[in-house]
Amino acid sequence: MPEFCIVANPASGKQRAPEMAEQVLAILKRAGRDVVLRVTTAAGDAGAFAREAAASGAKTVAGCGGDGTLHEIAGALAGTDCALGILPGGRCNDLAHALGMHKKDPVEELAATLLNGATRRIDLGAYRPLGAPEGSPAKHFCTVATLGFDSAVTQYVRTHKFPLKGTTEYLHGVVRVLMKFKPPRVTLKGDFGTYEGRIFLAATGNSSSYGGAMQIAPGAKVDDGVFDCCVVGEVSKLTLLRILPKVFNGGHVSHKAVKMLRTRRLEILTPDGPQDLCADGEVLGPSPAVLEVAAGVLHVKVKNP
Repeated sequence: MPEFCIVANPASGKQRAPEMAEQVLAILKRAGRDVVLRVTTAAGDAGAFAREAAASGAKTVAGCGGDGTLHEIAGALAGTDCALGILPGGRCNDLAHALGMHKKDPVEELAATLLNGATRRIDLGAYRPLGAPEGSPAKHFCTVATLGFDSAVTQYVRTHKFPLKGTTEYLHGVVRVLMKFKPPRVTLKGDFGTYEGRIFLAATGNSSSYGGAMQIAPGAKVDDGVFDCCVVGEVSKLTLLRILPKVFNGGHVSHKAVKMLRTRRLEILTPDGPQDLCADGEVLGPSPAVLEVAAGVLHVKVKNP
């Protein structure tokens, strides 16, 4: 296996990702590096390509796409010595933003980070069904795990076509889902104690943002060994719409209906029945569930300080 493997999602970023991947591929080849480009055709391909590359001795697997593409690759590379490279070419690039990389960065700069950037160890979140046997495999996530309203929005966005992408698409989903949404009852247990009640949402942040840089958990950091959880209690739909614009700069945390909780482990119970959890634009699985910090399990290539 070559030193570098680039995995591109052709559906990402209005089909921009393959062009970006080809440009970076050319730069790496001109630098005399051994590199291969793999293009996904179905869900699961990115993870499979990353596992194959890591097992064959690749030093870096670069994901060219959005958070969903990185979600698969990061899960495959967790616990290995192979590093994740980031080429932000997707609809939402929240992990890239958390690590100081952006879609508008020149491809030469992104390629230079793969070639000569620093290697940083970061945390991932780990999802397991509650009561799963000890040692059972976890589903890893990079950014924010969602429950309730924001999970419903994520699933709406995944299954409906909308001409505009990123945050605009997410806000469209907010309006459509809000009309029919009913806050579920939850019990949350963690280092903070126990929280019980009906909620609009519970967002568990390994990083600070989702939906294209919406700062739902503004204090969250990808390498501090702890989740920052934003819980929005049951409020009127009008109140939620008033809170929502403040999420873009983290101002929502001062609202009386919002609680910010910090924990290394979160147990989630939903007495009225299973609720899906989502992260990185993908479905993790249903409640009841446990989320845990998998500290320092992923190597990532980042810009030099």
